[in-house]
Amino acid sequence: MIDYSKGRYTVKETSGALVGRIDEDEFVRSGTSLLFRVDGDEFYTLNGVLIGFIENGIVTTPKGERRYSIIPE
Repeated sequence: MIDYSKGRYTVKETSGALVGRIDEDEFVRSGTSLLFRVDGDEFYTLNGVLIGFIENGIVTTPKGERRYSIIPE
């Protein structure tokens, strides 16, 4: 399992559109706005709702839909 809080990553939608960045912590940000939280291999809204699981840099929902990619910078 990758510790995403230990590096810098770009988060994109599966369409390729930029969502935000992870900058050496557990949050996905767009500018100064917090968007999502990463906890181990789980991807959450800021309200604690599970969006999906991270496997090989891809966030996949519990229903199997690919939502985001997490790419090292």
